[in-house]
Amino acid sequence: MNRNVYLSPLLIGLSFAVGLAVLARIVFEATGGIVSATLCAVAIGIVWRNFIGLRASAEPGIEFAGRALLRLGIALIGLRLTLLVLADLSLVAIPIVLGCVALAVGVTILAGRALGVPLVMRRLLAAGTAICGCTAIIASAPLFRARQTDVGIALSCVVLFGSMAMIAYPWLAAAVFGGDVLGAGLFFGAAIHDTSQVVGAALIYAEQESAPDAVAIAGLTKFLRTLGLLLLVPLAAWLGAQEESAINQPREMRRMALPPFVVGFVAAVIVRTAGDALAGDSLRWAQTLAIAQSASEWLLLIGMAAVGLGITFGHIREAGWRPVALAFAAAIATGVCALLLCRFVVSWS
Repeated sequence: MNRNVYLSPLLIGLSFAVGLAVLARIVFEATGGIVSATLCAVAIGIVWRNFIGLRASAEPGIEFAGRALLRLGIALIGLRLTLLVLADLSLVAIPIVLGCVALAVGVTILAGRALGVPLVMRRLLAAGTAICGCTAIIASAPLFRARQTDVGIALSCVVLFGSMAMIAYPWLAAAVFGGDVLGAGLFFGAAIHDTSQVVGAALIYAEQESAPDAVAIAGLTKFLRTLGLLLLVPLAAWLGAQEESAINQPREMRRMALPPFVVGFVAAVIVRTAGDALAGDSLRWAQTLAIAQSASEWLLLIGMAAVGLGITFGHIREAGWRPVALAFAAAIATGVCALLLCRFVVSWS
């Protein structure tokens, strides 16, 4: 009985996200690819959420689409890479990632102090901007002893400015890098906050430039940033231990330090490498990869529709100008740093 009560709202919200994804795809096809399906899905979701509204019964399904389905789609992106390509790209991406992470942390901590933003909020925004958006904030918040209000404000800032970057950066990348998928993919992965936003930007760019490989490069670059959680969580635990009531959640913290979809992404890369070695150019293997790519594209599109439906502006209005200004400054600084470093890499490659 309880399962049926839960499944009904789950299906309501999930069906709604699927409907928006289908509508976005229809717009994409009707305009001959001029209007990005991903951008359309996100935009419709934002408008619907903030100007029309959603019934509470749809929330579980929207959350499921924006988390489980989106992350499954992201993991399947790994099937576009092999271990050799992964290693080669990592050598190029790691210096860019380290430079952007260091700058984001420095700007957030120092500018936050100048603006009078509380220390806990500075730490949350530094984690969200530098490493992996919402996941980093959620993982570190208990260890920083952050209040629920602080977490809500930090999450809202990351979602707002990350979403703005997701919409604006594909056009900037097209202007700066043209059809160079390496530079564009590295830029998205290094500059944008949350994994879903990175993938969304890369999808928009890929649709505009007919460059699907940008999605895999952006995803890999972002996953290298996500691995920063392996350092963030112990550091946050150490800082929290300086306080009287540091918490002890070792299993949960280990799970947050290495999100399952990252493991799934790496597993997919291994499957692709093994499949290429064993099956070679066989038709069946090529068809399997094509089906997996199509499934990934639809899962990502449904997930991005749910992301749009999850963006609200209520917390931003309540936050006050200081945290918002700090989050904006950190986002801009990270974006500029990523653009310059990626431009340098492209010019020398």
